[in-house]
Amino acid sequence: MVLNWNETASRRPRHFDGYGANPPEFRWPGNARVAVNFAINFEEGTERSPLLGDGQRDSRTWVKSALPPEARDLMQEGEYEYGTRAGIWRLLRLFNQYRAPFSVFVSSEALSVVPETAKQFAEMDCDFVSHGTRSISRVDLTPEQEREDLRKCINDVRTLTGKPVLGAFPRPPITTESRRIMAEEGLLYDSATTNDDLPYFYPVEGRPMLVLPYAVDTNDARFWGGQSGPGFTGSTDFFDYLKDSFDTLYEESESTGRMMSVGLHARIMRPGRAASIRRFLEYLREKDDVFIAKRSDIARAFAERFAPEDTWNWPLATDS
Repeated sequence: MVLNWNETASRRPRHFDGYGANPPEFRWPGNARVAVNFAINFEEGTERSPLLGDGQRDSRTWVKSALPPEARDLMQEGEYEYGTRAGIWRLLRLFNQYRAPFSVFVSSEALSVVPETAKQFAEMDCDFVSHGTRSISRVDLTPEQEREDLRKCINDVRTLTGKPVLGAFPRPPITTESRRIMAEEGLLYDSATTNDDLPYFYPVEGRPMLVLPYAVDTNDARFWGGQSGPGFTGSTDFFDYLKDSFDTLYEESESTGRMMSVGLHARIMRPGRAASIRRFLEYLREKDDVFIAKRSDIARAFAERFAPEDTWNWPLATDS
């Protein structure tokens, strides 16, 4: 079966149509109804910092500072350091215990901050999604600079872990050039959107490219509140929301598979918050028809079934 993809959509500026009343009828590998992807955002040590030549420090922490923005604040820096010192290891132990594959949305320069982490990633059942080289938003990148940054991230990951990068979620803002650059640089899929609960194909330069939507509601960034939506205040909030999201997708998936992304951040995974992920993994363990998978495996499973002819970077050269 090949899904229809609308070539005329390349002349439209927005992606409103979707599958509508006719989503594809299929199941994931193992006859699973819902594909669940745990995505660790690993970016500590690449945030804005005077130590890295930035004009001001990163302030995306719970700690407020009275210091001028160009000065270092050790308390704010410590929030990021928690991710490399404790948070990431807690998550890795958890996924190892439950034998759960996962993805790493990586700012590649973070891999050299604590080399032992890169070695651990290399040995575990995980894959990588490009999050750029650093955890900073760049509003003034030219397409050439954006391409260079993506290429460096891909090369860094390969050098430090031996693993390929098959998809990307560039640091926002996402430009109209971003998806074209991903396709031209050999990536199978783009995850820089939150507009669906299923993968789909969209025209890039007249050829279909796979899109694997992400999610910011089933995401621990909501412990911060603000732009990510109403804030979580405890692990029960997070678990209840993950469970409700999964249950809804499961109910909808009797004839049509669904996909769920769980976004995590190493620096946010304090003990009480990580308890919600343990509870959710226990809940998923009770189900026989769930596909807990790396993002690349979800992409492969969908592309093997539905990729139109001449899809960008499919079949994968590494799979042939």
